[in-house]
Amino acid sequence: MANPEHVRLFFEDKLWDEWRESYPHIVPDLRATDFSGGETSTREFQRVNGSGSTFHYMDLTLANFDEACLVGASLSCAFLAESSFVGADLRGVDLFDGMCSCVNMSSANLQGAFLVRTIMNDAKLCAADLRKATLRKASLERSDLRGANLAGIHASECMMYDVNFAGADLTGADFRWTSLSRTNIVEARNGLDLTHLKLRGAYLSETNLRGALMREMDLRKVDFQQADLRGADLRGANLTKAFFDQTMVEDTLFDGALVDWDQVTLSNGLLTSKHKIYSEDWVKWDNEHDKEEWEEA
Repeated sequence: MANPEHVRLFFEDKLWDEWRESYPHIVPDLRATDFSGGETSTREFQRVNGSGSTFHYMDLTLANFDEACLVGASLSCAFLAESSFVGADLRGVDLFDGMCSCVNMSSANLQGAFLVRTIMNDAKLCAADLRKATLRKASLERSDLRGANLAGIHASECMMYDVNFAGADLTGADFRWTSLSRTNIVEARNGLDLTHLKLRGAYLSETNLRGALMREMDLRKVDFQQADLRGADLRGANLTKAFFDQTMVEDTLFDGALVDWDQVTLSNGLLTSKHKIYSEDWVKWDNEHDKEEWEEA
């Protein structure tokens, strides 16, 4: 249980800051405490132990939680823009619907974290451990995931436009119906082998997939607008209803692949669908998903 004196000081901003400065060796014990809706102007929470605590709806903008222990804590709907969690232990943390733009979670442990609908645009997640985290419908546009561990991550229906995946481990990542436009996905630790990913319905427009190994993958309804597929191995892949627009396919291997060839044109090494893509088409196609597939996600 939490230390009652530490909890009292938490909301006494001036006293808290003075106490932390006078006793930097003490680790504040805030475990299993409900702070929901409370107000505090202090931003100094380094190394606190808030495991199992609840911070719903709190404004913690610019807060410093570096090296804090927040295992199983709930920060759903909290305001955490530009806050810092460098090296923090966030295993199983609940950040549902959190506002975390520009957050710094470099080297943080987010294994099994619940990040559904979390806004993490422009976030720093370098070397973060996100194994088996759930990010469905989250937004991480322009975020830095260099060297992060995303093995087994559930990131369907996310916005990951222009994310930096250099050196990241994407083994078994679920990116179905996720926007991966302009990402450097082939620079991840797994290299050109994308066969371990789930990419059905993903948006891969303007993405460099040159030389990628995508044999026998489920690539139905993937958006390949202006993507670079030159030299990619798509043999045996299912590309039913995939969308192409000025997609570079010179030397691409399509042997045995399921492609709607009657719906595309090939000219000067560029593949373009005859029909245009409209948002209502994707909604309709989305509704065609197998129920079991989404229960799994």
